[in-house]
Amino acid sequence: MKSHLKDRLEEDNVKLYWVSLLIQDTENSKLWVSAMSSGCTNLGEAMETINRGRNNYRVLSAWIDIFDESGNKSTVFHECYVNAIGNVE
Repeated sequence: MKSHLKDRLEEDNVKLYWVSLLIQDTENSKLWVSAMSSGCTNLGEAMETINRGRNNYRVLSAWIDIFDESGNKSTVFHECYVNAIGNVE
């Protein structure tokens, strides 16, 4: 169902916003990337996805990408949540 929706949105020329989060479970644990498997249909929804992730995980950084018709990626939002002394804000 999700891939059908994605195909339909792409046919209608609707941009999908793809959210990725850089997560660390604890202060000294290994980092991992959580890339969302389904795109958001608007920037507001993508920002809400980031906020939900920050409420549930220790998110060090988050970004939102879009892809053009040729498959070229553009980052439309990027934020680092680690301050100058290494604390996650």
